[in-house]
Amino acid sequence: MLSSILAEIGITWPLLYVMAVAAFATAVFHSFSGFAGALLLLISIAPILGIKVAVPVVSVAIVVSNITRLYVFWREIHWPIYVPLMIASFPGMIAGAFIFVYLPADTIAILLGVFMAVSVPGRRYLEKKDVKMGTWGFVAVGPVYGVVSGVTMGAGLMLAPFFLGAGLRGAQLAAMTAALGVVLNATKTVVFGASPLLNFPLIIIGLMLGLCTMPGAVVGRWLLRRTSVRLHTLLIEGVILAGAVFFFSQAL
Repeated sequence: MLSSILAEIGITWPLLYVMAVAAFATAVFHSFSGFAGALLLLISIAPILGIKVAVPVVSVAIVVSNITRLYVFWREIHWPIYVPLMIASFPGMIAGAFIFVYLPADTIAILLGVFMAVSVPGRRYLEKKDVKMGTWGFVAVGPVYGVVSGVTMGAGLMLAPFFLGAGLRGAQLAAMTAALGVVLNATKTVVFGASPLLNFPLIIIGLMLGLCTMPGAVVGRWLLRRTSVRLHTLLIEGVILAGAVFFFSQAL
C-alpha cells in the first residue's frame, strides 16, 4: 500500500527515508529552540515535493510534532497569556489558510523569504526596545499573528520578542509555541483537506513524518537544558536567515 502511495506522489523510498531523517532532526531543533521547526522541515522537503505540496504535508506532520512537544512541556504553559492570544488569533488562522490555498507557489516562496528575512532584525529591534507585554497586548497582536501564521510557516517567530517581553523564557517558549501550533496546524490541515491541496496519500506521508518527530522532542528538551540562552538565540537566527535565502532562491 505504501509503495502505491509513494508512486502516486512521485517519490521513491530513498527520498522518503531522507524526509524521515529530516523530520527527526528538525523536531530536535524545534524542541530545542521553541521556534522554526516547521520552517526547517519545509526547507528540507520542499525540494522533493515542491512548496505548494510541502506546506500541507508539513502542517499534518507538525500537528503530531506539536502534540508531542505539548506533552513534554505541558507544565510550562502560561495560560493567562495563551488563552487570550489563541482566542484573538484563531479567526486569522482560518482566513490565512484560505488565502494560502489560492496563492501561486512563487508568491508563497517570496512571502516566506520576506517573513524570515525581516523576522531576525525585527526581533532584535523589539528586544532592544525592551517591549513589555500584558494580556491586552497579546489580544492586539493576535489577529496579525493569526493571518500571518495561516499564510506562512514559522510565524511563532514574530511572537518571540513579545513572549520575552512578558517574561517567558526557555521551556516556557517551547510550551507556548507547541500549544499554539497544535491548534494552528490542525486548523490548516482541515482547510487544506477541504481543498485540492491535501489528499489521502499526502495525509499518510504527513502522519509518517509526524511520527518521526516524536523522539526528536525528547532529544530537543535534553539539549535545551544544557545550552546557554545566547547560543540558543544565535542558532535560531542563523537557521532563519539561511531559510530566507533558500526561499528567495526557490522563487527566482
